[in-house]
Amino acid sequence: MTEITTVKQRFGIIGNSPLLDRALEVALRVAPTDLTVLVTGESGVGKEFFPQIIHAYSARKHNKYIAVNCGAIPEQLMESELFGYERGAFSGANPKGKTGLLEAAHGGTVFFDEIGELPLPMQVKLLEALDKHAFLRVGGTKPVSVDVRIVAATNRDLEEMVRQHLFREDLYYRLNVFPLLIDPLRDRREDIIPLANHFVHKY
Repeated sequence: MTEITTVKQRFGIIGNSPLLDRALEVALRVAPTDLTVLVTGESGVGKEFFPQIIHAYSARKHNKYIAVNCGAIPEQLMESELFGYERGAFSGANPKGKTGLLEAAHGGTVFFDEIGELPLPMQVKLLEALDKHAFLRVGGTKPVSVDVRIVAATNRDLEEMVRQHLFREDLYYRLNVFPLLIDPLRDRREDIIPLANHFVHKY
């Protein structure tokens, strides 16, 4: 049994097309490194599997894997969710304070899904945190050091968003260290019948 076949079985990935196998091969190749990976592709191609695979085959696999959906967290809550907050940072806050998602993932991997939805003010703060490997909690004055690997994914054209000043160019290049494109099903025709058989059997 090949390693790619093992990965497919482990993560429930259906398909045998050369393009799919190539994407899985690339993911396995980059996993042992600590490079930041940007997974791109249209909606529905299964981008969310690849950060999980990269984490599972990395040296960080025994530490936490935390997924952050940038499109699902309200803008006004994004900073406190990512970086946490100190006691009494704002009204209604937990009186004990809160650990942010980046801090909770220390030693592991953070997956930023729908990174193109991240508001511009938060893009600045995320970039600073990635560059310094540290950040301030909301209401805090002492930097919190953190060691995480970043994997991001998007179905949007970030280069076009950069040209339109909707996404920071410096953050784009900070995330796009190792690009991984997941091809759409129309270009992986060999996967259509296995997928159809899978769903017929399932339902």
